[in-house]
Amino acid sequence: MTKNENDMKEKIEENEVMEEMEVEIENLKNEDWEIDEELVEEAQWEENPQVAQLKDALLKSQADYENFKRRTSRDKDEMVFFIKSKIINPILKRVDDLERMIKNTPEEEHNTAQFEAIIALEKSLKKDLKDMGVSEFMSTWEEVDPNKHDVMTQVPGKEEWIICDEFEKGYLLDDKVLRVAKVVVWAWE
Repeated sequence: MTKNENDMKEKIEENEVMEEMEVEIENLKNEDWEIDEELVEEAQWEENPQVAQLKDALLKSQADYENFKRRTSRDKDEMVFFIKSKIINPILKRVDDLERMIKNTPEEEHNTAQFEAIIALEKSLKKDLKDMGVSEFMSTWEEVDPNKHDVMTQVPGKEEWIICDEFEKGYLLDDKVLRVAKVVVWAWE
């Protein structure tokens, strides 16, 4: 082939490509003779499968990152709860001891300095626990909740699975059960 023949052939191919592009542009126009942006975008994605794959990979990575952030936040909250509970549980045992001392102290010793010191210490510890987000929950006369109560024994009574007494108080830490209450429940007579 001569150079002129090659040039002619290239011009013919160029014209064919131009005609195809014009037909495609006509297909992309809507009724108002404006180019429909969505169709153009779809055509771009369809023409280049790598772009579509990259878009899918980006969406997946974004979803993975959001899941990672949620999981990390949840794990951090659980770790903080665990560490706080390891510190607070021994304090709760001392509060229980003080409450037993107060309950079992004879009436005639209530006006002594030692008894007043025990009451002051108990109040101080309870205030410190409250400042840390610890609160006790009442169980007496409620129905047993296995997430909050540990049934130690049953006694004959009027209503089944209603708590009539507590051996040990239950506590919450930031609205999560820190320590379950040890309780006595009624059973059918």
